[in-house]
Amino acid sequence: MSVRPDKSRESGFTLIEVLVALTILAISLTILFSVFGHSLARHAETQSRMAARAVASSLLAQAEAANFLSPGETTGSIQPDLSWRLKVIPYGSQKDQESWPGTAVEISATVTWGDHGAGQTLTLSTLRLLPKEHSS
Repeated sequence: MSVRPDKSRESGFTLIEVLVALTILAISLTILFSVFGHSLARHAETQSRMAARAVASSLLAQAEAANFLSPGETTGSIQPDLSWRLKVIPYGSQKDQESWPGTAVEISATVTWGDHGAGQTLTLSTLRLLPKEHSS
């Protein structure tokens, strides 16, 4: 008497096992792509912030090196989504201005980026002492 193998016990995967494996794979890939997408977005945000800081620093350096600064505001844009504003305003009270050896001004460089100028903003400020204007 010989024992014959059972035909219903053939090796392989059932349809349910394959569907469970594909579901696990799909969920894993979704999570993985989400992590990569978030990482890329953070990288782009960091690059934009670094560019904005470089522009603001450059604007302040140019204003500090200028021979003449008049109070007021200047604006411009570098890229479609990166705009800047340089503001020069007198610093201190009238009494302070009279007692100081020079005229103090506050220089502020503001850079706005993202969402076509309505996204994030970075402002750098400094003070500068200018020679007093002598009136005749």
